[in-house]
Amino acid sequence: MRILIMFFAWFSCSVMLLIVCLALLTAANTPAKPDRTRIAYAYSPPAKATESTGETYILRPEVLGTFSADIIAADARPDIVAAFLEQYSCPLTPYDYYARQFVDAADRHNLDFRMLPAISMQESNCCKRIPDDSYNCWGYGIYGDKVTRFSSYEEGMDRVAATLETKYVKNGLLEPEEIMRKYTPQSKGSWAAGVLHFMAIMNDLSTSPNK
Repeated sequence: MRILIMFFAWFSCSVMLLIVCLALLTAANTPAKPDRTRIAYAYSPPAKATESTGETYILRPEVLGTFSADIIAADARPDIVAAFLEQYSCPLTPYDYYARQFVDAADRHNLDFRMLPAISMQESNCCKRIPDDSYNCWGYGIYGDKVTRFSSYEEGMDRVAATLETKYVKNGLLEPEEIMRKYTPQSKGSWAAGVLHFMAIMNDLSTSPNK
């Protein structure tokens, strides 16, 4: 009888130990849920984006601001721009489509994703006041009677973004105040203040729960 009791005690302990080991092994192999915390964007643009375990890692160089690294659950930038376009009733519809075009142009030319929408607001009230058939929302190449025309808004975005990259950013003109001196030299600070104001609005939209 004593041997039988010892056997059952040993068997019970072995089963319990096996259950505990299996539970610990399962917990160790379960992947952690990705961090869903959204970090507000700084004034620096994204350079590269790589996906890992469901997260998007955006590394930002020292362009239009200081270096920072944001980890977000997904690329929320098109949503932010779309909310901005809708907030000001821009004629660029559908908003989701043109928001993506803004972000793609910024990524191609290493710019802050808010720069082009902000300039369009400052120059043309978000494309509401532009020369006929110009698709030029950025005041680009408009001097007196001279008007630079594009075949589409998308072409205009890409041309302006490329110019900002090659003739401004690569020459050390990084901040709106510096860009203003060449882009619109007649401005006495109002242009840069306006651009920064609209960029800040998009920055607020990046953390707004109602965007």
